Amino acid sequence: MTEDAVRARQGVFFALAAYSFWGFAPIYFKSVQQVPAFEILAHRIIWAFILVFILIVGLKRLNRLKPIIRSPKMMFRLTVATCLLGGNWFLFIWAVNANHMLDASLGYYINPLLNVAIGMAFFQEKMRRLQLFAIGLAIVGVGIQVVTFGSVPWVALALASSFAIYG
Repeated sequence: MTEDAVRARQGVFFALAAYSFWGFAPIYFKSVQQVPAFEILAHRIIWAFILVFILIVGLKRLNRLKPIIRSPKMMFRLTVATCLLGGNWFLFIWAVNANHMLDASLGYYINPLLNVAIGMAFFQEKMRRLQLFAIGLAIVGVGIQVVTFGSVPWVALALASSFAIYG
């Protein structure tokens, strides 16, 4: 198996693991719903920082941080991405704890459509006829869900757009 094939397989595995974890996250957030969403988010940030720092040090990659820290442009980009990510996490945690699971779920159905739109608008991605048909079906399905929802799904739109922008 080529190195590219191995990396592709690893990518699929890691993607499935991440999405599975994210799928079970609401169960955890519901179990700690008495804790304010901001506090849950703060714990996620702190513990993620500690874990990543340990990994960076353990893998002896600390030297890779120096050029990033010294680049104001890169630090600005990372700060913007961090704010979008933190806002997305906060909104998701809040939605779960405030019994807005439908909003949160709908946001993650809308997100791939936004990703496609961004790809087409900003990266000149071209869709084949069958892909456009599939996208059309997805838009109809999401549209039906939005109409069934009964009002503008602000939480869903905020989750979808923040995830599309930073992701």
